[in-house]
Amino acid sequence: MNILIAEDEVLHRELLANILAQWPEHTVTLVEDGQAAWALLTDPKQLFDLVFLDVKMPKLGGLELLQRLRETALRRSSKFVMCTCVDDRTSISKAILLGCKRYIIKPCNSTIVAQTLRQVGTQTISPV
Repeated sequence: MNILIAEDEVLHRELLANILAQWPEHTVTLVEDGQAAWALLTDPKQLFDLVFLDVKMPKLGGLELLQRLRETALRRSSKFVMCTCVDDRTSISKAILLGCKRYIIKPCNSTIVAQTLRQVGTQTISPV
């Protein structure tokens, strides 16, 4: 599975990448903001099965990125998961309306990531 992580906080970005490293069959790409994620997601040479987004990021937030993708019909087959500290009904509802498959409140752990991969991924993930 090809996975993109868009997270501006180094600690959270590396934590999620380290958790995903437990399953070596995944390829993980890391970016620091929504604008960098936008560039990759709109590049026809790049295909991601799963995208983890933070709601609040510099240049372009996760919800705004989902809205842009929806408006331009460039979503392809990517599935989106919010992984964020933002825990309000408005943000959660908007993420779901924009097609987000799961909304995780940070910090995440191996169990939550494994559950997410099983729910939205195309592969069977064994528990850690």
